[in-house]
Amino acid sequence: MREQYSANPFVPGSGALPPCLAGRAAEQRELMRLHAYLRAGRGAPRNAVVSGPRGNGKTVLLRWFQREIEAGGGIDVVWRTPSDLPALDALATTLVPPARFRSLLPDKLSLSIGVGRLGWELGGDPGTLTELLTLRCAHRPLVILLDEAHTLDVAVGRALLNAAQSTASTAPFLLVLAGTPGLTRQLDRMSATFWNRAKHIGIGRLDEAAAAEALVRPFAEQNPAVTFDSPALRRVVDESQCYPYFLQVWGAALWEVAAERAAALIDDAVVAEAGRAFDVERVVCYEHRRDEVERQDLLPVAGAVADAFLGRAALAQDELNAVIGDALATDSTPETVACRDRLALVGYVWKPPGGGDRWQPGIPSLMQYLRSPTAARTGSAPAPAR
Repeated sequence: MREQYSANPFVPGSGALPPCLAGRAAEQRELMRLHAYLRAGRGAPRNAVVSGPRGNGKTVLLRWFQREIEAGGGIDVVWRTPSDLPALDALATTLVPPARFRSLLPDKLSLSIGVGRLGWELGGDPGTLTELLTLRCAHRPLVILLDEAHTLDVAVGRALLNAAQSTASTAPFLLVLAGTPGLTRQLDRMSATFWNRAKHIGIGRLDEAAAAEALVRPFAEQNPAVTFDSPALRRVVDESQCYPYFLQVWGAALWEVAAERAAALIDDAVVAEAGRAFDVERVVCYEHRRDEVERQDLLPVAGAVADAFLGRAALAQDELNAVIGDALATDSTPETVACRDRLALVGYVWKPPGGGDRWQPGIPSLMQYLRSPTAARTGSAPAPAR
């Protein structure tokens, strides 16, 4: 009898497929360890820096952490993106809203009033931000979650990092930054050298067991109706390459097909039909990434890197540098490293924190796509194997 992976029953039309945070137990533990310091009334000893290529679930991890903090009670949590923080005054206003903390430092600060809202005017003094944060945290512990932090303005980021470091030394405070692999370069530009002592959490592709869980569990969390046929599940995991964004797209497509068929089993027939919708989204993803690589004038180098990764899960840094140098026809280390960093910025390759000098593909199947002569000429994706 064919082995099956059981999920709770499925009821067509019962709503959208919920997101699933699978395979991130180690990362969740690290964040909760930092959270525990605030529960004890102390500042976290380190900030957290969560980085990884796009589509690997950094935002989902931060949303989970936000829910955990809110469920525990007693700690404020603020979610922001750099677009909310264009300048120092906006940074202070969003982190320490004057409507709640107007009494803080009234002799040193002025307030602006515009369109029904108050805003701090720090007079360009970043040190005052530290005082504001420290006084706020004396009232109630605070966690700041900053997503897309690789786009943070350098001056604003420098003020935030310095204020976070000083505040956490005397008050219950934690800063969590999340972004693409370009985040570390952006932090370097802020000249806050202590940032590299932060807790670095790398978010990459899942292992196969977690990828299967990411597909099965969301169905189980809806209604008891569906079982996953083992070979069909294996096929989806293989085609997703354990890339969380592709797993999300697969899950949505399978959900739609199961709902239309009122299916009690996700089998090869359901997967084949859902696969057509998945292929459309995959091509869109590939085309977008290819355009990014082309705009950076990196297509020839990307093709050479794809050839080097063929059949390999990782390359040592020296190997990757040699491939890039050969493709550029240069012996210049700075030129090679700059090109490698540009490939990392678009998520084509990345080096997980704590992984030594080993570089990995961002999406292995994207490399396969760029190696396709058809894709190189027309932008069309190679026909997927089914």
